[in-house]
Amino acid sequence: MPRQRAPMGRAEANSMTMNGAEARKLDGAAGRPSLVDPFGRGISYLRVSVTDRCDFRCVYCMAENMAFLPKADVLTLEELDRLCSAFIARGVRKLRLTGGEPLVRRGIMTLVNSLSRHLHTGALDELTLTTNGSQLAKYAQEIKAAGVRRINVSLDTLDPEKFRAITRWGSLDQVMAGIDAALAAGLPSISTTRGALGEVVEGERTALAVEPNGKEFAVAMLRLINDGGLRTKLSKAGRGEVEQRFSAGRMVENTIRVYEDVLQKTTKD
Repeated sequence: MPRQRAPMGRAEANSMTMNGAEARKLDGAAGRPSLVDPFGRGISYLRVSVTDRCDFRCVYCMAENMAFLPKADVLTLEELDRLCSAFIARGVRKLRLTGGEPLVRRGIMTLVNSLSRHLHTGALDELTLTTNGSQLAKYAQEIKAAGVRRINVSLDTLDPEKFRAITRWGSLDQVMAGIDAALAAGLPSISTTRGALGEVVEGERTALAVEPNGKEFAVAMLRLINDGGLRTKLSKAGRGEVEQRFSAGRMVENTIRVYEDVLQKTTKD
């Protein structure tokens, strides 16, 4: 018999927290042993995927016609809250919400607001979010109000046409508007992550390292892993450049050149 699931997005944040003895066990168990990995190192950072769904179809991440998990197989917001609280009770100090795209999950702010109680009690040092930026304009104020102080925006290119080719469905203007909304909301730390796909596009080496919209951002560049069919999928977005530079050594050389260019620009300015 399928389990009964509460409607998502209608409950108040307080109703997501557990009551009585169960809540005390999870929220008040700071003295219990911390989690450790096989090498004896304490585990204090946890990434939690709140959905497998996304409003983009990036060529290096998803097929254009995706088959997602049935909703009955996905944890409810209440179950996610309980799971995260259990990990926090075992010593997790930094929690990052990811997806898919976390902000397309119905009622996501109910979960964020509920988890923020651990920031207020001091059980959690940081609650962060990784997003493609498409829904930031809608949620930036709420995210800031919930106590989130740092977000990461995935952004492969600053060229609108290439951005559309890479994401298939995405709009660069929409993402930039989201970043502007996050800045206007006063989020103190916004970083952007750029994949190898964006980094290798000719003419964008410096542009990708220089902050979008003239603002300051931390930049992380990731190297894509070849999955056999990846190069074919990338053909419209610069397969030739990927073929030339798709190696760890070349990525290091390219990254050094990027920051040399940025340093020279900063010195001139």
